Order: sequence, then structure tokens, then C-alpha cells
Amino acid sequence: MILTLKELADHLKVNDRTILRMLKSGQIQGAKIGGQWRFNGSQIDSLFSPFKKATEDEVPLSELTRSNFQVPISRLINENRFIFDMKAKTVEEAITELTDNKIFSTLVLDIPDLRARCMARENLLSTAVGKGIAIPHPRDPIPSMKAPGIVVFGRSAAGINYNAPDGKKVNLFFLIVSQTIELHLYLMGRIANLLKENSFVTLCKKSKKPEEIIQAIMLRERNEFFA
Repeated sequence: MILTLKELADHLKVNDRTILRMLKSGQIQGAKIGGQWRFNGSQIDSLFSPFKKATEDEVPLSELTRSNFQVPISRLINENRFIFDMKAKTVEEAITELTDNKIFSTLVLDIPDLRARCMARENLLSTAVGKGIAIPHPRDPIPSMKAPGIVVFGRSAAGINYNAPDGKKVNLFFLIVSQTIELHLYLMGRIANLLKENSFVTLCKKSKKPEEIIQAIMLRERNEFFA
């Protein structure tokens, strides 16, 4: 199980600052994805519960952020997964719009459950990462989804109050839904890298054609492959 900073603090019954000090001293390990810390819950349990036997399924968090399958984002997003003119005014409305029936009807069995999982994640901690960007996702992976993963792009001209860390409204959304934690962490890392490029963010804000954004993603992925 992957834990957020707050979840780990609650689990160990300490405050957030204590967790950060433990990170700095090397007592525990974590990975920062999209500006937010993630921790391997199983490893934490084995560290603080020495009589608990580790299982073969427990792997370092650093390994979870490095995918062995390298699924390109360009394969998980298509022209039908773009919403250029979002009407939502609240977080819940944004989640509903991004999980539109037309997009997910053939991918998940229970769309209301998917929305509830996404809202559970937002209620825990906003998925807004600052600079007008959010990366919504369900609280847990969806193993029953009929595709390994999916990315949905959303854009709001007016912006949505999304409890962002910098207090700014969110204009760009990249919804991620995947079957496994491994793929989820991989996609979070890939999208975070894309969003570091100002030129890509500008394109996402101004483009009126899905293919322009898809081509930009494909070009970045191709250049990284040959590099």
C-alpha cells in the first residue's frame, strides 16, 4: 500500500515534521511525485514492526516509480479523452465531468464508484500541484478496469477553486486511472516531467486540437527513447 505524508504521520501517530526529519536522517525512504511524498506502507510496517516477516511482494518505493513496461502516455490518451471547455465550478463537478460516461462506459463497471474514489482522494489531500494544474486520480487503483490505464485531459478557462497549495485556481487537469499502483506511480512521474516544460503547459492552455497535444507528448517520448 502506498501512503501519503499525512497518512504515514497518522499511521505512526506523529506529526508531519517528524516524518520529514526521519526522511532527512535516512530512517525511512520515500519518493516525491508531483511535489507530494509517497511511502511504501509495507516497508514502513516492517521497519517499525520487526517481528513482522517481509513478503516477496514488498519492493522498494523507488522501484515502483520505475516502470518495467514503459507504457507511453500517448497510448493512454486519445482524441475522445479531451474536454477543452469544462463547465465545472466545484471539485466534485470537475470529477464528474472528467469521468464522463462517454469516456468510461466501456472501461469501468461502476462509474459512480470511480467518482467516489476520486473524491475520497481529494478529501484526503487535493491533487492540485500548483501553477493552475491538477492530477486527479482515484484513492486506489481500479483492478477491474478494462484497460491498463487511461489519461483524460481537461481544461477550464475560468479556472476552478481546487484547494491548490498555492491558492490559485486550476485550469488544466490530467485525470489518471490505472489498474495497478505501479502503473499509477509511473504515470504520475511521466506527467510531472511533461509539466515541467513551460512550452508544453502553454500548448495545453492554448491548443484547440487534441492531436496537437498528443503529438507533443509523442515527440517528447520519442526523444527520450532515442536518448
